[in-house]
Amino acid sequence: MKFALCGAGRVGTSLAYSLKAAGWGFYGYYSTSFPDWVKKEERIDKLDELKERNLLVLIALPDREIKRVSKKLPSFLIVGHTSGSLDHTAIHAPSPRGIFSLHPLRSVPKYRMNLSHGFWGIEGDRVGIETAKKIVRVLKGRYLVVDTDKKPLYHLAAVLSTNLTTSLLFLAHKLFEKCGIQKGIDLYLGETTIKNIKDMGYLGSLTGPVERGDYLTIKRDLQSLKDFAPESLATVVKLLDVNLELAKEKGLEEEYADRIHSIISDYSKF
Repeated sequence: MKFALCGAGRVGTSLAYSLKAAGWGFYGYYSTSFPDWVKKEERIDKLDELKERNLLVLIALPDREIKRVSKKLPSFLIVGHTSGSLDHTAIHAPSPRGIFSLHPLRSVPKYRMNLSHGFWGIEGDRVGIETAKKIVRVLKGRYLVVDTDKKPLYHLAAVLSTNLTTSLLFLAHKLFEKCGIQKGIDLYLGETTIKNIKDMGYLGSLTGPVERGDYLTIKRDLQSLKDFAPESLATVVKLLDVNLELAKEKGLEEEYADRIHSIISDYSKF
């Protein structure tokens, strides 16, 4: 299949690199700016150049640009976008043969990454879905068909698993720094926790003061946080609330759950 990319950023160049490596023909990039290494013959100046009816166009642009750019496309193309949050109806191409969304379920921090294997969230109309499946298969990945109305929820789950996990570990890093510890202990603990979850599941791997019902420890820890890093208090309190729900599901006694909930509630007021 022959394809073109709207967008020459990290996701766009990685998709182009990966599909070319899989043997697909590349028409070129349409973009307002290009990395220096993009060849002139791969640069598309006007969207009118994309008039081949068998051409697949992938839009790898910020969400706010998808509607605007897709409206300028020629007719009778198959068009997909790579947004995690928007569904296929964000595409406003004239008389498309099929429309879909295709989201790489991973972080793409570099240009020209190999996107083979891994998971992809897909949804779209009938032709679009079949095209998205074909892309994932040629990249030797696994597709997850997402309900159109749940696309933003799916995206938030992905954000929690990636970007906000980064934020959580960064928060731990900053707290360790305040204790004079700067040796990547946060990453070590994060890695061992993920391994434990893989091996034993969320409930089986759950440990710590909430799981044990050590309410006095939680109170002492939160007071220390309030004293030394009050800017993090609201975030940690919300996370402890989630931790408490897990602990209750694992079997934490009601008496201890109530005491912990009361302490968490008290510190949520600061």
